[in-house]
Amino acid sequence: MSDKNTKKVKVWDLPTRLFHWVLVIAFAVSAYSAFQDKYGDFAAIHLWSGFTVLTLVVWRILWGFWGSNTSRFGHFLKSPKTALEYTKTLSSKDAPQTVGHNPLGGYSVALMLILLLAQAMLGLFATDGMFFDGPLSAYASGYTSDITELHETLGYILFGVIGLHLIVIVFYWARKKTNLLKPMITGAKPVTE
Repeated sequence: MSDKNTKKVKVWDLPTRLFHWVLVIAFAVSAYSAFQDKYGDFAAIHLWSGFTVLTLVVWRILWGFWGSNTSRFGHFLKSPKTALEYTKTLSSKDAPQTVGHNPLGGYSVALMLILLLAQAMLGLFATDGMFFDGPLSAYASGYTSDITELHETLGYILFGVIGLHLIVIVFYWARKKTNLLKPMITGAKPVTE
């Protein structure tokens, strides 16, 4: 893109960018602490990072309805037909420009929010049966082993979804010469007029 034909457009507001990066940190801490012994500090770290993820996701869902224009679900959740049509342009360098998430990216955000919400809520009821109990595990007696297994499985699914998210970022940078990270840091994106 030549500098004469481009302009910077606001893509992400500060609350959305802060949400994204704090969520990255909270999920990483939660994932790391999940693989440590659950007595002492790591149990508390896992609990509080899980609470942080839950709080952030609930806030983001609310922000998806009442936040700034590009943060609203109505801005980036398109019809399934639009998303399927967008897949035809993936291999092209001349794919339509979007401000914010493209139609597939919108569904990716929705999927991650749903999975993270489910993961954090399941964690409230999970237990390892020895050292760690979620704060609401007493209310799920008889089901805690199933809930815990689902919590663990969903954690691995999230690793896969996040891995795919990172692969897409690299794909856009390498194939389409589009830096998706910079707008999530600065809030602005260069677009062709």
